[in-house]
Amino acid sequence: MKHGFRIIEDLCEGLNNWMDEKGFKTLDDVIGRSVGAITHWEDLDINYHHIAAINQDKCIHCGLCYIACEDTSHQSIKLDYGKPYNTYTVIDEECVGCNLCQLVCPVDSCITMEVHRRGDEYINWKEWQKRGLPLNDH
Repeated sequence: MKHGFRIIEDLCEGLNNWMDEKGFKTLDDVIGRSVGAITHWEDLDINYHHIAAINQDKCIHCGLCYIACEDTSHQSIKLDYGKPYNTYTVIDEECVGCNLCQLVCPVDSCITMEVHRRGDEYINWKEWQKRGLPLNDH
């Protein structure tokens, strides 16, 4: 969204460079290689969460994180209008850790993804349902 449709040319060039670097000759050499690492969503640890954190000392107040989150994600960045500039903070309860804000931020390490476990134990969705635990705990 930030770069428009011309981004496709850059993506193709980047893919070609990556394939050359890794020694792949065709897309068929790449397609399907990660299938063995795929996990079903219900097997993921529901106590494991990533939440964005904005370093206010590094923030240049461009608003790209807010726009990306507001328009294409989970509306989990709060905008506080200010003078001389606006400030942006993450609403932890709403953040799903999609990483989009970090990807669009032009300042290196301004937005980081931090692990916020909701519980110490590993528990997946199947086990959660077997135990009959209430959804509002997560």
